[in-house]
Amino acid sequence: MEVNGILTYDGCNFLRQRLVLSMLTGKPVRIRNIRAKDAQPGLREYEVSLIRLLDCVSNGSHIEVNISGTSVLFKPGVLLGGILEHSCPNQRGIGYFLEPLFMLAPFCKNPLDITLKGVTNNKIDPSVDMIRYSLMPVMKKFLVTDEGLSLKMTRRGLPPGGGGVVQFTCPVRRTLRAFQWEDSGKVQRIRGVVFTSRVAPTVANRILEAAKGEFLNFLTDVYFTIDNAKGSSPGYGLCAAAETNKGSHLSAEAMSNARGEETPENKLPEDVGREAAWRLLEEVYRGGCVDSTSQPLVLLFMVLAPTDVSKIVLGPLTPYSMHFLRHLRDFFQTKFKIDEHQESSLVGEDEEEEEEEGPRTGASKLKLTCVGSGYTNISKGQV
Repeated sequence: MEVNGILTYDGCNFLRQRLVLSMLTGKPVRIRNIRAKDAQPGLREYEVSLIRLLDCVSNGSHIEVNISGTSVLFKPGVLLGGILEHSCPNQRGIGYFLEPLFMLAPFCKNPLDITLKGVTNNKIDPSVDMIRYSLMPVMKKFLVTDEGLSLKMTRRGLPPGGGGVVQFTCPVRRTLRAFQWEDSGKVQRIRGVVFTSRVAPTVANRILEAAKGEFLNFLTDVYFTIDNAKGSSPGYGLCAAAETNKGSHLSAEAMSNARGEETPENKLPEDVGREAAWRLLEEVYRGGCVDSTSQPLVLLFMVLAPTDVSKIVLGPLTPYSMHFLRHLRDFFQTKFKIDEHQESSLVGEDEEEEEEEGPRTGASKLKLTCVGSGYTNISKGQV
């Protein structure tokens, strides 16, 4: 809803989407009734931290918050970038702050080099490992080159203590390119990392063996690295990624319960390994050229591409991606054409043989098509 030239929304949901799209389009946004009926109304600490981060990345942003914190008026400035450092509250993971930066970083005036401190792995947000496996390949595909693009974790931090340190660097681009990405390929190998912190060394091996026991039923090229971190909080987990012969990456993860977390029972290392494996197999079943975590980033880059047709095949859309499509329509006036993807027959061109082949394995796929808005980074003088 637009009121006096300001896009207005109610509620705290999808705050990141609205602020990121406001930064890219330059349109001011007002968010009202943020937990107005809650026992503790208003913005949470991590949401305030996110707004401060966006203010640091930009120049000239104007932010107004009412006394109770239940209403925010955000007038975006110019994306500046540069060398920055930000401490993230331990209530949310560093992934909560990294995802918006992936959307904004290519369109800054200066290459972004930011150091984030906080929790690297938790159950709510994508971990830094998962972002490396999932979002980084998508960024490389759009930026064409990976020169200057990196995501390094110098220290791992688990909840509730945190203490992790992550450095993200990204080059700038004047424009993106339109693309057609319709073939996800077949899974040819599985890679991943098993991480532990302040637990017995044998825990990592127990997680690894449980996960490999699930994957080896389907393929033999399975390899995991082990990261025994010396963090402030105990815990363990696994992040796994499936790579296809067409350059697609599908990822999933699972981790132990955090210290002080109210849960009916503790997870054994074998449970964590099997849970991560099952989640990755579910992502493979869902299919598509990118996994659930990367869907919003791909949809955004399709809208920001030049005024040409872009296509991609995705698995079932997540609720977060569905709302992101609505916000893209509000800010860019861009609509997607969504069709059911018909996979090419593996038997031949004979229709009778195709009918006899039976139902396809995996979830139904969607083909999303849109015409890019021709977005240009006005601060970047050259491609």
